[in-house]
Amino acid sequence: MYQRLFRCCINATVTILLAATLSGCRPAGNATPEAGGKTVINFWNGFTGPDGKTMGKMVAQFEQENPDVQVNMQLIPWGTYYDKLTLSLAYGGAPDVFIMQAARFSEYASFHTLKPLSGQYQSDKTPLGAQDFAPVPWRESYYQGVQYALPLDIHPIGLYYNTKLFRDAGIVDEHGDAKPPATLDEFLADAKKLTKDTTGNGRTDQWGFVITNEHSNWLTFAHQFGGDIVTPDGKHGAMSSPEALQATHLMCDLIYKDKVAPKPEGVDAWLALRQGKAAMAMEGIYMVQSLEEQKSLQFAGAPIPQFGPKQGVWGGTHLLCQPADISPAQSKAAWRLMRYISDHSLEWGKAGQIPARVAVERSTAFQALPVQAQFGKQVDYVVYDPQIPRANALNQFADPAIEAALLQLQTPEDAMRDADRRIDQLLKRP
Repeated sequence: MYQRLFRCCINATVTILLAATLSGCRPAGNATPEAGGKTVINFWNGFTGPDGKTMGKMVAQFEQENPDVQVNMQLIPWGTYYDKLTLSLAYGGAPDVFIMQAARFSEYASFHTLKPLSGQYQSDKTPLGAQDFAPVPWRESYYQGVQYALPLDIHPIGLYYNTKLFRDAGIVDEHGDAKPPATLDEFLADAKKLTKDTTGNGRTDQWGFVITNEHSNWLTFAHQFGGDIVTPDGKHGAMSSPEALQATHLMCDLIYKDKVAPKPEGVDAWLALRQGKAAMAMEGIYMVQSLEEQKSLQFAGAPIPQFGPKQGVWGGTHLLCQPADISPAQSKAAWRLMRYISDHSLEWGKAGQIPARVAVERSTAFQALPVQAQFGKQVDYVVYDPQIPRANALNQFADPAIEAALLQLQTPEDAMRDADRRIDQLLKRP
């Protein structure tokens, strides 16, 4: 909890720094660096896990097919990525291409630090348009009617489930295969069957469900009931709305009423799923490689069950962007790299993402990826964090409130009301 609070404070500091520096400071225009006659492109991202190796291979292939361009890719941990990016955009030294997560996009676009890219889209021999992308990430590439990004992927959470535990509990289809729940009633019934005291010592040692990420899980539950962190106009907190409270109570009931999930403290929920001590978890598609590494684990993926009256599942998107002051020559070369990565995003999908390009997502090769293809069924109703410039700063109030409710430190009503009060104070600041 304290680590999360610390991260929130750091993020808030960076937001202030961004506002203070970018509103009144413009970096000098980029030169066109060359090395041995090659155009040099600097590419920053936060892919420090296995996804970084995949991106590195894609970049190497680009260089092989484009010998006039050299790409210097720098991997920066997400924990410090935006600090460094903010300073480079404010004081110079910004990369020619960089990854922007959907949750931070509005913040940076609002300070006019990103280059509009509609011209690049139209300059290609085979121009890309809305019909080439899934609608949700395509809309995300715009801010106030201007397109600033090329959407690379979409990565929603989905339902991971232990197929062996399901079969052992008799939760199977007509073929004898593990059958994941599709509704709230099915989810609760399955979770109760799968929650067991396997040693007979009076303690539950196998859970039907574990909450691995309170933020993404809460937003999924909330959106399915019509709730959110802020009101649709982005001007007020909405965590104490009847819809959001209904979702919060449902999550609490899983722990204290139905007793199918452990309290989210003192338990490594993801490790419990990997070790076969939990049967279900709602986590990101990017975690699939973590489960694949657990050789003895028998698992599968499925869309999130329908808990509420609306469809909704939290997700994120990686956006490829350029700095606002990039020179025309650098921008042209940078776009070639961006377009190449997008065109070859099947490889990116294999690493645990859903390509934003419709043709790639619908390809036979992608549909053959069992978990990715299942999670991909949700792309039409993915919801992001609030798309307002101060979205990142909201989490310092939203996340502790969710945790306080789930740990029964406060009632859901009190926790969410406190969060709304603090969010309103934040949003009222000039």
